Amino acid sequence: ALLTPPCASLCLQGALSALRLSQSPSCARFCRALIGCLSQHSPAQDQSPLLTSLQDPARSRLLEAAMMALDPPGLRELFRGHLRGHLRGVASHRVANHGLQRLLDHAPEDVVGGAWGAGFGELWLGPALEEPLARGHPGVVIALLAAAQRHPRLQGEALRCLFQVGHAPLADKPRPLPDKPPSAQLNHAHFLISHPRLS
Repeated sequence: ALLTPPCASLCLQGALSALRLSQSPSCARFCRALIGCLSQHSPAQDQSPLLTSLQDPARSRLLEAAMMALDPPGLRELFRGHLRGHLRGVASHRVANHGLQRLLDHAPEDVVGGAWGAGFGELWLGPALEEPLARGHPGVVIALLAAAQRHPRLQGEALRCLFQVGHAPLADKPRPLPDKPPSAQLNHAHFLISHPRLS
């Protein structure tokens, strides 16, 4: 009953924020219960009910709040159960891309990086990054860069894939990068494309 009315949705978002700040053990249970409710009753039979909620302007806000408060095991569960294999569509959707940004903001390293072919590896491919940019959703790329900043082991591959956007694949023996550490290069790349959330 609290999922649909706008005022009730705002109350739930406020409760999630308060629980997250208080570091209450009830926070993860509340997030899982909320995600369970949003994962039911999808009219689209060919996709996860949670993906349908992520594409809904009102319910997606609740999911974003839950992602910000959910613990790492819960984020792994959310990704593996609902988002794996659908990242391109989510990244290019005008509403759902914001939920993906929140997940990237808080996801642990194994979810962000995977094995560059598992996890979020499917989104790092140059053509896949072009899709949200072409649709006017730069926030997804910015969130990916910020996630790579938090996880130093991902920075080199993140830069390589970012620089492939709109260009041919790098040769087998690419030119050596400047003598800046990956974190410094990421800061520069992030600065060049950073912009408030427009999409």
